[in-house]
Amino acid sequence: MPNVKSLINGHNSRIIRPVAQENQPGCHCRNRDDCPLNQNCLASSLVYEATISSNLPDNPPMKYIGLCESTFKKRFSVHKTSFNLERYKNSTTLSSEYWRLKELNGEPRVTWRVINYAKAYNPELKRCQLCLCEKFEIANYPGKNLLNKRTEIIAKCRHRRKHLLLNHVNDVT
Repeated sequence: MPNVKSLINGHNSRIIRPVAQENQPGCHCRNRDDCPLNQNCLASSLVYEATISSNLPDNPPMKYIGLCESTFKKRFSVHKTSFNLERYKNSTTLSSEYWRLKELNGEPRVTWRVINYAKAYNPELKRCQLCLCEKFEIANYPGKNLLNKRTEIIAKCRHRRKHLLLNHVNDVT
């Protein structure tokens, strides 16, 4: 029978360890060359960085840091909708910047990359590693070209709500 110290160490290492990248599924894009994350768009629970640039001379590339608990492909489709439909142009700061460049007659280009993988809200720990990782990346971003607002650092975790008791009251009765 293992001692208490080995049980605690095993528990802590499972919680602290980031989600392994090899467990993440690949890509189902029709044209694999157009996949936004280099054939890894079905990855989930990740923090991503979007770099938006254009052909306009006085507009340097800007960065946006975001997260998604579901697959990146679902989050990417929401971003694409906000880029294509003007009624959603203020849904994120990334889409606001995209439409600002469009209104200046520029051709905005967005490139995506994964910054980190993390687990979403854990009710036992009362922590969301995913939100903490995003806040850490925003707070420690070295440049001045970040689109995110610093107020995002004090925002509440949006993944916590699905673990509240009020969501499971109907399941018990």
